[in-house]
Amino acid sequence: MLEQLQTAFGQVLKNLVFVDFANKKVIASGGLRDLEIELAKEKACRKDLITVINHHFKNGDLVLAIELIDALSKRADYIKKMENQVEAHRRNKLFEIASQFEFGNVSVVSCDANPS
Repeated sequence: MLEQLQTAFGQVLKNLVFVDFANKKVIASGGLRDLEIELAKEKACRKDLITVINHHFKNGDLVLAIELIDALSKRADYIKKMENQVEAHRRNKLFEIASQFEFGNVSVVSCDANPS
């Protein structure tokens, strides 16, 4: 039953599309997995950007470091929005599944763990 529920859950997630209206682009199509991959990429990019900022500070290139800090601030806002979308997406999917159980749209199959 759990395996069937996980399969059904995965199928439902593939049909969603997220749009970043501020940047006028599709963030991810295909559901939660694509959104999580995009979020992981953004977080990796953020770490790289921090490394580059530290490098420029060490070399005394403060003007470039400040410009990169501004870019980092924008990326952090974008990452926060994506994290909120992932959280909302998970919450909505769990609510949808729970409501299907409540309305009887999903049947539960019981199995005996100790067959005689």
